[in-house]
Amino acid sequence: MPELSAVLLILSVCSATEAVTALRTEEAPRIDGIADEPVWETAEPLRANFVQHRPDCGEPMSEETVIRVLFDDRCLYFSFIMKDSLPEAFVRMVAPRDHDFASEWIGVWLDTYNDDNNAYFFYVSVDNVQQDGRLSEVGGWDQNWDGVWRSATSVSDSGWSAELAIPFSDLRYSGTDEQEWGVNFQRNTTRTSESGFLFRMQDDGDVRIEDFGELRGLEELPASRSLQLRPYGVGRMNYDSGTDESLDTWVSAGMDTRVGLSSQLILDLTVNPDFGQVEADPDQVNLSHWETYLSEKRPFFLEGSDMFAMPFNLFYSRRIGSVAQNGDLIPILGGAKLTGTAGGFRIGFLEAVTGRIRDGDETLAGTTSYSAGRVIREFGEGTYLGLSGTSTDIPSQGGEECSYGRAAALDGQITLLDDHTLNASMGGTWNSTDIRWKDNLSYRGWYSYYDGRLDISCGFHRTQENFDANLIGYTSSTGDLETWADVELHQPATGSSVFQHYWAGITAWYDRVPGGPVTSRGISLNSGTVFRNRYHIALDIGWDGDWTDRYEGPQGTAYNGGMNYGFSCSSDYRKPLHGDLWGGLNNYCDGWNRYLGSWVRYRPFPCFSIDADLDWSTTDNARKYDWSGNQWGTRNTDWRSVEIGGNFMFSNDLGLRLTSQLSRFSDEWNSEDRSREYSHWMNVLLSWRFTPGSMYYLMVGESADPDETTGEYGDPEFILYSKVTWLI
Repeated sequence: MPELSAVLLILSVCSATEAVTALRTEEAPRIDGIADEPVWETAEPLRANFVQHRPDCGEPMSEETVIRVLFDDRCLYFSFIMKDSLPEAFVRMVAPRDHDFASEWIGVWLDTYNDDNNAYFFYVSVDNVQQDGRLSEVGGWDQNWDGVWRSATSVSDSGWSAELAIPFSDLRYSGTDEQEWGVNFQRNTTRTSESGFLFRMQDDGDVRIEDFGELRGLEELPASRSLQLRPYGVGRMNYDSGTDESLDTWVSAGMDTRVGLSSQLILDLTVNPDFGQVEADPDQVNLSHWETYLSEKRPFFLEGSDMFAMPFNLFYSRRIGSVAQNGDLIPILGGAKLTGTAGGFRIGFLEAVTGRIRDGDETLAGTTSYSAGRVIREFGEGTYLGLSGTSTDIPSQGGEECSYGRAAALDGQITLLDDHTLNASMGGTWNSTDIRWKDNLSYRGWYSYYDGRLDISCGFHRTQENFDANLIGYTSSTGDLETWADVELHQPATGSSVFQHYWAGITAWYDRVPGGPVTSRGISLNSGTVFRNRYHIALDIGWDGDWTDRYEGPQGTAYNGGMNYGFSCSSDYRKPLHGDLWGGLNNYCDGWNRYLGSWVRYRPFPCFSIDADLDWSTTDNARKYDWSGNQWGTRNTDWRSVEIGGNFMFSNDLGLRLTSQLSRFSDEWNSEDRSREYSHWMNVLLSWRFTPGSMYYLMVGESADPDETTGEYGDPEFILYSKVTWLI
């Protein structure tokens, strides 16, 4: 049986392969997607059928991949040949950079310190759509990281090929003459629903850096001291069509500078930065006692954000350059950020200064200095010790006294026998508004066990009453002790022609104020399955016990518990028409909360897609305190939102994107209408990457907030925004 012998041979080669060798070259290959230059023939090819994690865990992928690696004083070069017997069946998709792939792709992972804790990843699809980011045992996934690298792809009768050139200036690594990096490669084949790695990962596809192979042959790498300058120019025009019709124009220019201090440290400086967001924040329904937590979208704060993921949310970057009481955006005058590795420590330090906002003689927001720093010492696979600190200083101005806020935290983790993890952290805050320095601590600890199929975790979190990091962080409820435990089982559906894998889990929690009321308790069961055709369905059912909301009403109130039900399902994202559907019914403040949502995308052409996101949420007969009438009542709410988006890509570097939202929120007390608010906004954004790292944006937007009196659509505001950034 020659076929069986070939498979066994491939398996033996894959199992014996523990290292990939890079060869130094004096001649840089041309990055055009076809590895036909003679220099590629000097590199020893590695031929392998990757090991699947989907759909048949542990089996070889059905098609062979050929890998070659070269390097010179500037870049690390990769050549991939992906054999495929049916290239005409490829799913094609031209999409913006860092967009999720729904097509064939190949990726490379690099653990440049070979410390089993940190790795870069670089993916490219068959249509040369790039995606990159970082993974850290401490900070988790950071897909906001963007490198400036080149790639090209080509399709042939026998499959497709890709070439990548990754500059060493994008990477951080040690300064030794001879280096060994951790490495892995990942491939996805849509026709067969296969996804796998050269060096086998866990069956569920989770990336474990400690399971990488080795990249050898790297010698005398450059001690990167590169300098990148990004001057920019920006212009904005706002037209308000209200009764006081007004036209505001604004132009500015600035400079972002990146200095590679060494192969391990990088310094970012910015003067008069444009921290404005090109994308708007979607409207959300928020019935909690706390402000909405907004995701960061500004490049300066996104870069290296994993290093500033501090315990207890000590650093919340949206505090910097937020909105003043009169609606004006607080300007950021400048900023500096240092990230990298020094003396075996991973470090991140950030400083930003914001300007004043005045309304006549009144100072609405004073000049403020924001500082944040984090230092981490890693000791191997999932074991580290970290120290974090923040400082916010508002000097006396406009007749106001100076104020400040300080916060610090110590956290650590130890991994035992590969699968057992212990994590603990402790932090405190010190603010000028509370100089007693009493009951201002927060601490937590948890244990977890995970072997790829069984996931067990439990822990506690205690936050004292005066803990408050809100000058630069995000603090919500304080004063209680939270405890929880979770067990989840993942099981591959080996041998099934219908199912890929199943999962089932149970979660229990019990929170209370020490010596006081129970603030939350309950238990939840969930289960689901993924089918071999990429469809999925999940169900959950839970019970909440009686609990007390300390923030509802003047003295808080107790609520009865009840049952909760939910579901979610999704279809095959490779298909031109696909989507998600979710919904549920929960007990809510002695009443009920119902919610239903769906997301649908239609991709009639590889370069064009349109999607719709629909959300509906109601609360019925909820017992709440009416602060405006100083009495208890019954509250009903109804939230409806429709978001429409679309992408048209003229090329991989030039695209047009539409984002829009139409929403309505109604609020009813004691069966009487109290308010009904309508709002909408729409942006059309043209993005052009005219050279790697250089961008031009042109945005046209329109929005209408609710009228303060009627709640109907207010007078629309029109925005024209243009920005160019040039990488030198």
